Amino acid sequence: LAERVPIVLAAGSLDEPNADVVDADNWSGTTELLRHMLEQHGKRRLFYIDGPPEAPDARERRRAFEEAVALHPGAAVTGCFEGRFAAISGQLAVRELLAAPGRELPDAIICGNDQMAIGAMRELQAAGVRVPADVAVTGFDDIRFGALITPPLTTVRQSLRLLGERACSCLLERIADPALPHRSERLPTELIVRESCGCPPAEEPVYWPAAAHAPS
Repeated sequence: LAERVPIVLAAGSLDEPNADVVDADNWSGTTELLRHMLEQHGKRRLFYIDGPPEAPDARERRRAFEEAVALHPGAAVTGCFEGRFAAISGQLAVRELLAAPGRELPDAIICGNDQMAIGAMRELQAAGVRVPADVAVTGFDDIRFGALITPPLTTVRQSLRLLGERACSCLLERIADPALPHRSERLPTELIVRESCGCPPAEEPVYWPAAAHAPS
């Protein structure tokens, strides 16, 4: 397709040779999150809820998770569940975890995105498991609902708006000059610490701009 029309991949693989790519820094974001959980909270037994294997974001977050755990002596991955970046994946993962014979709860469930984390938290709470007192839960993306649930979700923020803006800019540049060399752009991420990891409540409430709720 890229041989016939200009193509830009948003959240694609950065080593894609045939198209421009704009992606978030999934590696650094996941690594910072794991350092917080392992070093600040002393979590040692981690369960991972993965995204779909065909998604470049999911693959990079999974590799960063595994490397971070490997670099911390005493930390271990107690299990993994292959999800689909949807809330139901988090629910199914927790059901499987709780139904395992002789189960021992992990210290924390690290999720490949916020939707799966929210599903996991709902299922844990429905089973009487306290978050984060019994099991901490974290996500990735920083969708708005994650700040409003109880407890608010610790996550990694990627700017989805900026991702779209930069992808569109790259596409316009590619249209204007098809001979440009292919480029990959990695956008920064930010650790957002809230209560689901075990940190104390924020002193200030969360407010969203009124424009965010205005009809389009």
